[in-house]
Amino acid sequence: MSIARYAPPREVVAATLLSATLLLAAPLTSAAQDKASPLRDYLTAKRAAIQTQSARVVPPTKIHAKVIAESRSGVRRLRIGPTGEFQYISDSGRNYAGYNLGAGSWDSLVGTLASSVADEYIVQAALQGVPLDALDVVFTSIPERKSETLAYPNNLSYVAYIDSPATDAQLDTLKRAVHANSSAIDLVTQPQQVSHAEVEYIHSAAVRDPGLPPGLRDFITEEKRPAVLARQGKPAAGKEKAEAETLVARAHVEPRTGLRRVFLGKDGYHQQLHDSAPGLLGYGLAPTVEEHLLGVTGTCLTHIFEVQAAGRNVLLDVLELTVDGQLSPRFGSNVRAPARYSDIRYKVRIESPASEKEIDALRQSVEATCPLYNLVKDEQKLEGRIVRGAYAEVND
Repeated sequence: MSIARYAPPREVVAATLLSATLLLAAPLTSAAQDKASPLRDYLTAKRAAIQTQSARVVPPTKIHAKVIAESRSGVRRLRIGPTGEFQYISDSGRNYAGYNLGAGSWDSLVGTLASSVADEYIVQAALQGVPLDALDVVFTSIPERKSETLAYPNNLSYVAYIDSPATDAQLDTLKRAVHANSSAIDLVTQPQQVSHAEVEYIHSAAVRDPGLPPGLRDFITEEKRPAVLARQGKPAAGKEKAEAETLVARAHVEPRTGLRRVFLGKDGYHQQLHDSAPGLLGYGLAPTVEEHLLGVTGTCLTHIFEVQAAGRNVLLDVLELTVDGQLSPRFGSNVRAPARYSDIRYKVRIESPASEKEIDALRQSVEATCPLYNLVKDEQKLEGRIVRGAYAEVND
């Protein structure tokens, strides 16, 4: 049950949307009634929430995230939501002038994709009345070099571990519905229209006040620049080997709440939490995957601004980036197509003693080399398969 670059025909998408109302009105399958389980109970509640949502006129969701490069550490602080109520830290390893205080953008992307796929399986199972007793999604990516200066996560694939009495045909139909309707899968498998970053440039003094504590320019010159130059001096074979290392993340669906706990990397050292939208049984405990997915592209852009500034020896005193986008409604009486992203925009605020021309050249170099900015703009391959049975850790 694997697919490659699944692009559903229009009639498949239309049939999915047309049948949603009928599916919501139909009772759960007899197999689902044979055995009670926390996840099946959650699917029943999710189904009712979708039914309520589908009777309303639902406006598009506006997505907003802000990333701040934190002073002397260079750590990227991601704040998601209109008031920044949810926060994540994105950091590099020590070999790249970071402190490993948070997951990097590549790991976070793979984790967010794992969570988004798990979320869509839950939604589509609720719609189709497919009983599930456990669900974990393990998402992997093998980065690939696109040019001499650009590499990013590619070769996207996942395995959905599903404990369910459903038939193979039901699970195959479920997977097709997930790929046809997931806004996250569409975001990374289809080329997106993304704006050039709008730059707000503020000229700062060439010499900082000696009474001020060390700031971002000190991080750029004293830590990031040596790390960037050291990487540039490594043999190409060494860089290719590092970039080919498999990225992995596992999203576990909590059966009673539908919350997704995401374990990043092979050791799960960093973790993320994702919640559903307010009208779909969300608890307001964490951002939705749709919000976090755009936010992660913002942390990546911010990091590449640091990298390119270090390589070009451009001093930065303030670096703040915002990302905005729109997501069409997932459910509602006005919905005629699957939810999709649109109007993705970036804005960066820079304070620097560099000239306006140098800052514009910096922006261009960032857009040419930023991994996730280009991943979203490009078309990717994605494969998925289902394995029956609950996920179990395998100790080598």
